[in-house]
Amino acid sequence: MLTKEEIRQLPKIDLHRHLDGDVRTETLSQLAQQEKRALPPEGLDAYFCDARKQGLVALLQKGFGLVTSLMQSEENLYTVAFEEVRNLKDDGIVYAEIRFAPQYHTGDSQYYGHSARNALDYRTIIRAVSQGLRDGEEEFGVWTNLIVCIGREADPQKGVEIVHAASGENVVAIDLACDEASYPPERHLIAYQETFNTPLKRTVHAGEFGSQQYHNMMTALTLMRANRLGHAIPLAYHPDALDWAVQYGIGIEMCPLSNRYCGFISSYEDLHLNDLLAAGVRLSINSDDPAMFGYTLTDVLYDVMQEGSLTEQDLYQTQHHAIETAFLQPEEKVAMRRICSKVLR
Repeated sequence: MLTKEEIRQLPKIDLHRHLDGDVRTETLSQLAQQEKRALPPEGLDAYFCDARKQGLVALLQKGFGLVTSLMQSEENLYTVAFEEVRNLKDDGIVYAEIRFAPQYHTGDSQYYGHSARNALDYRTIIRAVSQGLRDGEEEFGVWTNLIVCIGREADPQKGVEIVHAASGENVVAIDLACDEASYPPERHLIAYQETFNTPLKRTVHAGEFGSQQYHNMMTALTLMRANRLGHAIPLAYHPDALDWAVQYGIGIEMCPLSNRYCGFISSYEDLHLNDLLAAGVRLSINSDDPAMFGYTLTDVLYDVMQEGSLTEQDLYQTQHHAIETAFLQPEEKVAMRRICSKVLR
């Protein structure tokens, strides 16, 4: 089996990675100092560790609430995006699709209760993040693309506005994220329809948590024309959804360590990764929120292999699927195959 250091040295791809879930404490401290903001007296590492122990709700409100509160200006959004590319470089990632929801960075986000002196519009927010990623690419040599999310709790019209703001801003796709249990994907069907017959691709968080996971996966696949699904934890248990994914080459963005941290699975066996790969599912393994949970993509891949859910050959296969389902142009995929030739055995 590959060692953790061997995995770290491999050229890797991460297709499901949230910007606000991967901000280092050093970066947060820098932003807070610039804004003369007080940070938790116990220190950021202890603060996030305590939030993780309290469960998903506490992590959302305390963890993501604090991080996004420091991402309410163009300058800070740019800095976080730029530093994210450094994070990718440090973990041996050669290509990543970074996603974030601009509605949480307008300066008056109701979801987290943020307020700021100057409210930002969606297009300005997206441009700041896009520029940070582009400049990070120049500095660190890691290829990135941007996915813009709609937070499900948003009014459907806001979802449409976010899609319009994302068009033409170096954005490759839209996503639907956050509370799947309370807000079904069809709430934002009109926003997704706005992307039909446009260059924008579509991915959807579906099958992550709640009692309606199967319904949400099928809605995303059939009505919303998803090119990929995020998480899709129960996919192996639903033959029609599985058949659809195989027949239409749907990318499945698995985030196994995140799923276990959140308590959505008890072990990696619940995901049936081997069975999905054997069935022909285009499955990739991703980090989700690495800094927030305290791990890297290397840690995820090593952990899943340690428990026997992936062989070395399976790991190479998931990287092949990541390239095939990445939101890249055909000629870009050719270039990516050359970069990743070491893991395409």
